[in-house]
Amino acid sequence: MAMAAWPTRPAVAIFTKHPTDASPGLRPGRRVDAALAKTDPATGKARPLLACPFTTLLFGETSDAPPPADGLVLAGEQHVVKPGEGDLLVLMLVRRRAELTHDAFRDRWLHGHAPFGLRTSASGYRQLHPARPPGPDGFDGAGLVFFRDLAHMTSARAAPAITRDATRDEMAFIDHSRSMLAMFRFD
Repeated sequence: MAMAAWPTRPAVAIFTKHPTDASPGLRPGRRVDAALAKTDPATGKARPLLACPFTTLLFGETSDAPPPADGLVLAGEQHVVKPGEGDLLVLMLVRRRAELTHDAFRDRWLHGHAPFGLRTSASGYRQLHPARPPGPDGFDGAGLVFFRDLAHMTSARAAPAITRDATRDEMAFIDHSRSMLAMFRFD
């Protein structure tokens, strides 16, 4: 498959279970406890997702912060599919389906799925790909969708191109039962 021409830049996402001070160059966010779900378009049943144990997100392009003892660091390259920011971030830490290699997953997500990000009314859409393939318990990446506020998020996520088409497409390469969906509000 031909390489998508999405602009790229370094990125780091640090997740912790306890509030923490922001490090220079990182944007702090706090988890918003709101019901987020993925629904199988064919059956209408909820797709299983892991609960998010993290209360704090630090996100940016660089960091000298040490990894948290109680959390997760995902560092690599972000592909900016739809430029834009927002105070609210819906983030999906994704794991590939078992039959896919990391490289096959990455290619499918970046080249086959990324165009759905252009169809959403979200303020911005990015994919964060780790610098190295993850270990058995690691995540294959993070999808980052930015919104202005809760009303904007609710409206954008209800669009058929997202609730039906993007989710149906995800089911071909993302293992929802081992992936995590969460929302963070930036300070």
